[in-house]
Amino acid sequence: MAFTYDEALAYLRQLTNYEAPQPMPFNAAHFNPGTLDAFLQTLGTPHHAFASVHIAGSKGKGSTAAMVAAVLERAGYRTGLFSSPHLVSIRERTQINRQWISPDDFAALVTELRDHVDRLSDLKAGQIGRKLTFFEFNTALSFLHFARQHVDIAVVEVGLGGRLDTTNVLMPKVAVMTPIELEHTRILGDTLAAIAREKAGIIKPESGVVSAAQAPEVIEVITQRCQAQQATLAVAGRDFHSAIAASSSEGSTFHFRGFGHHWRDLKIPLLGRHQVGNASVALAVIAHLMAQGWAIDTDHITQGLSQVQWEGRLEILDRRPWTVCDGAFTVGAAQHLRWSLTELFDYQRLWLVLGLSADKNLSGIVDCLGTLAHEVIVTPFHHPRSCDPQQLAAHVRRQDIPVRIAPDPVTALAWARAAANPEDMICVAGSLFLLGEIKAWQRGITPEF
Repeated sequence: MAFTYDEALAYLRQLTNYEAPQPMPFNAAHFNPGTLDAFLQTLGTPHHAFASVHIAGSKGKGSTAAMVAAVLERAGYRTGLFSSPHLVSIRERTQINRQWISPDDFAALVTELRDHVDRLSDLKAGQIGRKLTFFEFNTALSFLHFARQHVDIAVVEVGLGGRLDTTNVLMPKVAVMTPIELEHTRILGDTLAAIAREKAGIIKPESGVVSAAQAPEVIEVITQRCQAQQATLAVAGRDFHSAIAASSSEGSTFHFRGFGHHWRDLKIPLLGRHQVGNASVALAVIAHLMAQGWAIDTDHITQGLSQVQWEGRLEILDRRPWTVCDGAFTVGAAQHLRWSLTELFDYQRLWLVLGLSADKNLSGIVDCLGTLAHEVIVTPFHHPRSCDPQQLAAHVRRQDIPVRIAPDPVTALAWARAAANPEDMICVAGSLFLLGEIKAWQRGITPEF
C-alpha cells in the first residue's frame, strides 16, 4: 500500500538512525558505503546516471555546496543538491535547482524503496545483508530521484567523515575538502591527521581535488591520498587565491585568481569573511569543471554567486533589534561567528540564545561566544543529541556571565526579545536542530525530526 507523506516520515523514523546518539563503533560493520552500493546496484545504479561534486570537511560544506550548485544552475545545468542535516523538513535534503522534492514524490519513493528493501531482506551478507539505515535510505532516495529527474550533475555533501560515509559510492568529477578541524573525535579520531584521513577517503583515482587552506598535517594527509590515487590537488592560498574588497551586513565583494582566471568584484549575500573562503573553494571547483568541458562563463559565476541562498548561516531574521541565527556548532565556526558579529554589526548589548548537541566541544564554543554576551539563554531542543542545558549553563557560569535556562528554543527567543532593546543584538547559535525549531515556529509548522 502506498504511503502518505506522514506515513513515509513515520517509516523513516523507525529505521536505525546514526544521526541520533548510539553506542556504535565507527567501523565497516556499521558504516559501510558498500552496503548502499550493493543496494543501488539492484536499482540499476542510479548513482552512475549523473556527474557529481563530492564535498567533505568539518565546516562550510553546506555553504560551499550551495554556491557550486547556484553557479551550475545559472549555467543552465539541471543540478541536484544533497545535504544534511535538514533545518525544518527532510525534503530539504533532496533538491533540484533549489526546489525541494515534493511531498508526493517523496512519499512515492519511500513506498517504492520500502517494497524493494522488503523483497531483498532475505539476501545474505555480501549482497545487502541488512536493512538500510535512515541515512542510507535517504541517500538512496535522493540518488534515485536525481537519476529519474535527469539531473546533469549533483552536488553532494558528506554526512560524517568520508571514507565510510554512505555517500562515498560516487565517482565525482571533483572531490572537495572544506576546512578540517577537531570534531566527532570519539568517532573520527582525536588528531587532525586522523580526521583528515577519514575525510580524504572520498578522493578517487585520477580525480580533481580542491582543498580549503588547512593545517600542515591535514595538507600532508590529503597530499598523500592524492598521490596514492594519482589525483590532482589544488589548495587555497597556494594554487588559487581570493581577496576581500568589502564586507558588510549585506554580504561581501571579493576577487578570485587561479587556474588562468581572474574574476573581479564578485558578490555573495552570505555574511562573513569566512564565506569568501568558501566561495573561493567553490570557484576552484567551477574552474575544474570548466577545464573538463562544462560550459560555464563569467556571467554564470557572477549571477550564480549573487543569488546564492543558504539558511541558518549568519542569517538575519530581524533588524530592530538585530536578530541573527547561525549554525556555529564547532569551535572554528564559533570563531567565525564571533568575528562576524564584531565586524559587521553595530549594537549595544548581545543576548545569546545557545543550544548544542552533547557531542560538541561545549567549553570551546562557550569560551568563544560567551564573552560577547550580556546574557546567555541556554536551551535544549527536541532531538536525542541535545545537550543537557544544566551542563551547558555550567560552562557559561565559569565565565561569570549571567545565564538562564529556557525550556525550549521558542521560549528562549521570546525571553531574549523581551529583554533586548531595539539597539541590541540577539544571536541564536549552535546546533542546526536548534535553528530548525526556531524557523519551523516562525513558519507555523512542526519540524520534521
